[in-house]
Parts: sequence; C-alpha cells; structure tokens
Amino acid sequence: GAVVPPDGMLVLNADDASLCAKSAGLAGRFGHCPPLAWFAADADDPRLSAHRAGGGSTCGVRAGRLVLAHGGVEHDLGEIARMPLTVGGRAAYNVANLAAAALAAVGLGVPAATVAGVFGRFGERVTDNPGRMMRFERNGVQVLVDYAHNPEGLAGLLEVATSLRAEGGRLGLVLGHAGNREDSDIERLAATAAQFAPALVVVKELEGYLRGREPGEVPRILREALLRAGLPGQSLPVHATEIEAVRRALEWGRPGDVLALPVHGLAARAAVLELLQA
Repeated sequence: GAVVPPDGMLVLNADDASLCAKSAGLAGRFGHCPPLAWFAADADDPRLSAHRAGGGSTCGVRAGRLVLAHGGVEHDLGEIARMPLTVGGRAAYNVANLAAAALAAVGLGVPAATVAGVFGRFGERVTDNPGRMMRFERNGVQVLVDYAHNPEGLAGLLEVATSLRAEGGRLGLVLGHAGNREDSDIERLAATAAQFAPALVVVKELEGYLRGREPGEVPRILREALLRAGLPGQSLPVHATEIEAVRRALEWGRPGDVLALPVHGLAARAAVLELLQA
C-alpha cells in the first residue's frame, strides 16, 4: 500500500486470511488505500463476488477456466489445463500466480486478449522460465527441474511430481540446502520431503552455497532428519555435488517414475539441462 499511488491498483490474494484481515486497515496505515484487485482459486469466492458487484477487478477459476473481471467486463482467459505453467492444471500455486499476473497486467494497461494469448503458450519452451518447472521425459521417466528451495516451494513441486506418476511409479528427488539457514529450517525442508514418501532422496551438498558451514554438515542434518521421519537409510545416498546427485537419481529412475530435481547452482543447472536434452 505504501508504494502504490492512489490511482494505481494493489493485487491481493483472497485465499490468504491475513491479507484479507489487514486489507481493511490500509487507508489508516498509509493515509490512502489504492483500488484493490482480488484473486482466488474460486472466481466466485464471496469476497470476489462482492468486489465485482462494487465494480472491482477480480480473477479466479470457474469451471476449469481462468476468468478475469476488469472495468466492468468479464474476460475468459482460457482453460487452465491448457496453460503450460499449470502442468495440466496440477500446479495450483501457478494457477494463483497466473491469476495475480493477469490482474497486474490489465492494471498496467495490457489488453486481456494479450494476457490470454501469453498464458496459452508461456512455459512451452524450456527457455521460457529457466529454473522453474522445466519438464523432460527421459527413458519413460518424468523429470521436473525446479528452483524450489523452501518448504512451500518444495511441497508445490512434489505435489505436481506425485500427480505425474504412472501406476506403480515411484517418486525420487535430490535434496540440498544453503548453509546460511538455521538447523530447524534445514530440518523443516527434510520433513516436507518425507511427507511425500519418496522412494529415493539423494542428499546433495550445494558446493557453492556452504556459506559458513563445514563441508558435509548440511547433508548430515538433512539425512538425519529424513531418518527421523522414517525413511530407510538405503534410500538416502549422499553426493558431494549437485550434478553427481542428479546422475544418481537418473540412474535409479525407471519407466513410470517421476524425479523432482531442485537444482540451484547455475553451472549445475546448465550441466543438468545439457544431460537431459542430450
């Protein structure tokens, strides 16, 4: 609210209870409240419906389609399952991101038809969104390369990965963390991974991100947390570099499996992409 001019537009998530609660006090806190635009998973969420009735801008999903209301006009932006960033509608967090981006775009004067066109194709090519939800198939194995580096991001990635498994397919992933985090943050990442019952977790050192930690310290914390969560030790190999960890996961995969590969180093990601595109 502080950086949005009175004639601007502030885009807010109606599925976030804290944002909903605090939005009413914006004027009191900043001296003004710019026009609000609300997005939600459900286009007919009560807050969105009431906001539209008052002439406000909203965006959400109705009957599998992303629907935008702006300037008193409703726009059908297309079927979410056909928007590449949603991975067939599976990536709920990217549906929310698209809804927010649609509101921001029309607020800046981009025509709704242009937004719909971009949403229908952006993410088809690996180069569209480097490091984020890049999909490959390798010898019958679905491979997802993503930058997920916190529990929320990892959970979103693994939800998509789980939904892509064939019948009888297994989930495998590589897991590492930067050293400049509390032990509890590192353990929480491991606990998130364990919730998805992966058949393999290749614990990796982020060789360029030790940030004050001793070599091997972060992998040890991760592996111990995974063991405490009930994963068997034989499914938790450790590797000293990201590319070695990815190679181990690729060697393990068989048709029907899905591999989630959060890769963080730029050089490592380039090597992984070269390997997957070979």
